[in-house]
Amino acid sequence: MVQSIDPNSHQKLPYHFYQGTNTKTPILVIYHGWAGSTTGYYDLAEELQELGYTVVLPDMVHHDSRGTIENYFDISTRQRMFWGTVFQTIDEFDILIADLKVNKKDVLVIGSSMGGFIASSIFAKNTEVQGLVNVNGSGTFVITDDFFRKTDGRGELSGKERAVLETYDPIRYAYSGKPVLLMHGDSDQTIDISGQYAYYAYCSSPDVTFDIYNEVNHQFTEDMVDGLKFWLSENFS
Repeated sequence: MVQSIDPNSHQKLPYHFYQGTNTKTPILVIYHGWAGSTTGYYDLAEELQELGYTVVLPDMVHHDSRGTIENYFDISTRQRMFWGTVFQTIDEFDILIADLKVNKKDVLVIGSSMGGFIASSIFAKNTEVQGLVNVNGSGTFVITDDFFRKTDGRGELSGKERAVLETYDPIRYAYSGKPVLLMHGDSDQTIDISGQYAYYAYCSSPDVTFDIYNEVNHQFTEDMVDGLKFWLSENFS
């Protein structure tokens, strides 16, 4: 069952909550992409709930109940607001944990596209978190921002911009050794796969699985969902 937040409650952040039956498995906090919505993950949350997992879908700033953007695909809007949305959502993780009244060690973070950026940084900055799943995102912010800039025809990062990115960049933090699943389409035209390769190389651990899906663009496919379920069952059952 999904639980949406009563606006009159004392909760600080809105989220959708699916109570699972298996209290031994981690709570799955799932972050969606830049042009996405929590509504696009209701089916996945219900599927995971049926497997016993408790699932949380946070409403992110500039999305859903927290205000929307007229056109997420407008290039200038993305350039101005993408990283700010990523950073604020990362910063809000402690508030979400407090609202949920759980410990970080009981949580596993999952993200798709922009959500993969967010989940990777949360995982890097909070070593208690049980694990990470990054789907079509990036765990190397400076490298991926360079891809964005080349695609958009913009100049290089300023020193100040680089310093801010590095504050959140997952590869600026020691890898915790917890299980990680990276999934990416080999034909992704939105988020270049190089960011995943770089993060995989940085972790350099048998506990990090990197699955590449042939002839897949920027999509979270059914095969990826099946891969996620299998990985969870192998590592957290």
